[in-house]
Amino acid sequence: MSRSAFIRCPLSLSVAIAAAVTGSVPSAPVNAAEFALEEVVVTARKREESLQETPISVMAFGGDSLEQQNVSNITAMDVKMPNVAIGGSGGLGGSNAAFYVRGIGTSRNAVNQESAVALYVDDGYYGRSDGALLSVMDVEKIEVSRGPQGTLFGRSATAGAIRYITAKPSDELEGKVQATLGSENRRDLKGMVNIPLSDEVALRLVGATLNQDGHVESAYDSTDYGDVNSDLVRAYLRWDASENVEVLLSADYTTMDTNGGASILLGVNPNAPFVVGEAAAGFDATTLPTGDYDTSYQTARNFNKTDNTGTNLTINWDLTEDIALKAATSYRDIDVEGAYDTDGTHASLFEQEYERDITMFSQEFNLSGVSLDGKLSWVTGLFYYDEKASDVRLVPTTVNSRDRSNTRIVDPIEVQSWAVFGQGTYDLNDAWSVTLGLRYTEDEKEISANELNADGAEKVETVNRSQTWDAITGRLSLEWQVQEDIFLFSSFARGFRSGGFNDRIRTNLPDNHFGITEFDEEILDMVEIGVRSELLDRRLRLNATAFFGEYTDMQLGSIIPGTNRTVVQNAGESEIKGIEAELMFALTETLTIDATFGYLDTEYVQLDDVVTAMTTDSDFPRAPELSFSIGLEADFDTLIARLDYGWKDDFRTVEADNDYVIQDAYGLLNLNLTYQPDNADWSLSVFGTNLTDEEYLVSGLNLDAGKPLGVIQGEPGRFREFGVKLDYQF
Repeated sequence: MSRSAFIRCPLSLSVAIAAAVTGSVPSAPVNAAEFALEEVVVTARKREESLQETPISVMAFGGDSLEQQNVSNITAMDVKMPNVAIGGSGGLGGSNAAFYVRGIGTSRNAVNQESAVALYVDDGYYGRSDGALLSVMDVEKIEVSRGPQGTLFGRSATAGAIRYITAKPSDELEGKVQATLGSENRRDLKGMVNIPLSDEVALRLVGATLNQDGHVESAYDSTDYGDVNSDLVRAYLRWDASENVEVLLSADYTTMDTNGGASILLGVNPNAPFVVGEAAAGFDATTLPTGDYDTSYQTARNFNKTDNTGTNLTINWDLTEDIALKAATSYRDIDVEGAYDTDGTHASLFEQEYERDITMFSQEFNLSGVSLDGKLSWVTGLFYYDEKASDVRLVPTTVNSRDRSNTRIVDPIEVQSWAVFGQGTYDLNDAWSVTLGLRYTEDEKEISANELNADGAEKVETVNRSQTWDAITGRLSLEWQVQEDIFLFSSFARGFRSGGFNDRIRTNLPDNHFGITEFDEEILDMVEIGVRSELLDRRLRLNATAFFGEYTDMQLGSIIPGTNRTVVQNAGESEIKGIEAELMFALTETLTIDATFGYLDTEYVQLDDVVTAMTTDSDFPRAPELSFSIGLEADFDTLIARLDYGWKDDFRTVEADNDYVIQDAYGLLNLNLTYQPDNADWSLSVFGTNLTDEEYLVSGLNLDAGKPLGVIQGEPGRFREFGVKLDYQF
């Protein structure tokens, strides 16, 4: 019997409103000695400063807090942050990310598409979505900045930025081992050891093996789709070369081998050409149940293998008491191989195979300091990024056959980007300050693309194209320290997403570079006003931000005039407005409450005639109008209890009107109990996730509306699970 789909929020509107006054920055535990919330330090402006004096809408999650909330992968943070969506990119395995902030993201996972949300691992820029759904392991904190971050984080930071900050080597000999057993045969083992090699050198080693069966059963064999099978190692070296120079060197490797996404059938059109063809071949898809979240009817190959290797070198050099130099070098190599049964039926109708090879190199130098007797805090720098990627996709042609109809090839696409930036904050007096920042970015891209027919012959001569795009972005804000614990700001910020090339060969478009056409950068201008406050002797922290943005030259799916071919073009404008609020309240020395609230209103105000896939009445993807979360944590010394509930309003999964699936409103309830005796070197945790057993989708695609495939498919998130964790540390 199939599960009931899409249960609406069971809480009343009054609770949602209450959540607006109770935000969630759960990286700030209570300081028991003072019975007050501890200060949260963030680096959203590339310098350490208090969250309460930062004129950016940013949330910070500390490592200990993430552990208490049972966050083992950054996708688990999705319902904890208002106006932020962190999910998977359907069909490409369990580590390919779809990041959205305030309704802005990227629906299509492809090497030619830039993300709208910049991801950084420590100080290294991570320029692709492949492998970006990172496991949360031995982290210091994770910061999520909402709104354009085009000055300090530059390219792909149109909507915001995510910083994944790992724990640095320390001067103490310490270690930790964690074993987890749970539902669906979950078997995780994590370990960390920190070794001071000398007074100046320390080494931190981290390793893990993460294993779990899938949560959607095959109707035909013993396969459980959506499994986890990953191994991770990281080495992190800190060398204090002198009193003024710190060298940080890290290397990480992750290998993942899974059976891919769990594709389920949500609908079948009996009149669609491929469905009719299936039935004639003895595979009648109309006989299959739809809306069954427990069962997959796919039979084609479904797997994903990813090898992800990265290195980071950061040098921090205090040139004087007031000026510091940072040099951050990052290199990453990602190899992906997989296949996906797109139609999700018992006929191997639409299996796509894919191979990707991606290398990314980034280099940043920045100077930061204070001048004018401490009145001016500033940072300036240079950034360089080089990427080379290939993408090969094979599409079959007949039912239950791997005969090739075509092979799409992008090999390679190359990106070279450089930027110069600077930002400064000047204190006008003890209460007022002003911040100004500017950045110039130039991107050069080259692409080689073709398509092979079933015999492996090129359909056209390989198309080679190159183009350069540039943009000026910036930030201006006015800040007012009303009193010691109340901070107000207003700001204007501009972000941009780089232009690029469409990557699909269209043989009937010889006059349009066979479909390898270019599109220009898109621009987001956003105004924010915000308050940061701590009340009741720093027991209550309330932060709120209101924003309004104008999005121009949007990169949208559009028809090339005079053809029926869809490509990305700059073809629309929109407006984005909303509110975000976060609060933490230490009710007693034992009990703390935290919560968030988000309101988001997105609207296409103008679409060019070439846009046929949507109208000005269409909704943005992954942009629920309302969202909130609420958490309760009770610390009884030897026992810590944590209860979390996060809820999102309904939203569409992708951009185009004839492609989306509606995810109705849903909420996830999680519980974690940790017992640690006094002075013990071990602790035991019992946890449960999705306790109400909600059904929800991490991705969904309509392949029926006006299309010959005739099916609607989705990938469900994990159902109710329980587990136990044993930690030993020394």
